[in-house]
Amino acid sequence: MSVNYSHWFKMNYSSQYLVCIGLLLFSCGLIYSPAHAESCWIGGATLSLGTSNAQGSSMVSTDVTVTCNSNWSQPITYKMCLVIDSTGPSGNDPRSMISYNPETLLKYHLYYDAARAYKIPGSDRRNQAQCQTFQVEARQGNPSTPIKIYGQVLAGQVVPARSYTTNSVNLKLYSAFRYGTVTPSNEEVFANSNTGNNNLIVNSNYENSCLIQSATDIDFGAVEHLNNPLMGYGSIQLSCPTGASMQVSLDHGINAQGQQRRMRNVLGDYIRYNLYRDASRSQTWQGNVFYAVDSQTIPVYAAVPVQPISSVGQYSDTITVTLTY
Repeated sequence: MSVNYSHWFKMNYSSQYLVCIGLLLFSCGLIYSPAHAESCWIGGATLSLGTSNAQGSSMVSTDVTVTCNSNWSQPITYKMCLVIDSTGPSGNDPRSMISYNPETLLKYHLYYDAARAYKIPGSDRRNQAQCQTFQVEARQGNPSTPIKIYGQVLAGQVVPARSYTTNSVNLKLYSAFRYGTVTPSNEEVFANSNTGNNNLIVNSNYENSCLIQSATDIDFGAVEHLNNPLMGYGSIQLSCPTGASMQVSLDHGINAQGQQRRMRNVLGDYIRYNLYRDASRSQTWQGNVFYAVDSQTIPVYAAVPVQPISSVGQYSDTITVTLTY
């Protein structure tokens, strides 16, 4: 019985060769395949809009922190687009904070900029998002960058004086990357289904304060003689929290003679007039007397009685309005 030694050696050599090739291909895979997908993630934040009233609030900002991977061998350029979803109760435009017992909403806006030129949209309008780039050098670990957001309570709201906060506001970060210094397009960003998500809390304290927002002038028009009474009308606009107890007074004016209100011209001549609290002009608005009011809009009725006119010209008077609450 004989054994072909050389043939056996050749087969063994081939097996070693195949094993070597397999190891080589595996090594190449380790070198050229990415170890993980590059990505960014977003931290949570709180935006306190401070004290608000019928005039709204001041513009307030906070930073949302975004953290991204770096690559071990080459720089990465990220493009990031932040949108914010408010799930209730009024949606994204305007957004709203809520207070309970009874349930009341306080509306606000979120912006990308202090000039309020760009509102932050929800994910349903992500194509309107303002995006920014972030370049990460190789071997930088997980560097972070801030995205600043701005908020403001809307003016013209009359609500109970108490604290308001959001129920559910979701920060959503769309992002895409390219190796090197070329910036990804918006289309690449929004085509990426992987988003970074976190929560945003927004709050404000609606203060217990009242404001006189405006007072309209009363114009009796132009006449040659005062052979017939003249009627006029104006109003005072208040802004007070719901449920506030309010009182308003009007003084006698700057040209009064005793209790009688008068208008004056540049020659020093006067025309008498009266103010009333009702349209029938039966309830005189006494000077420096506080009257309780239950409406934010207060009517002021006026009348000029029949009287002689001493000289031509423009007659006027100034009334001071005082509000207590």
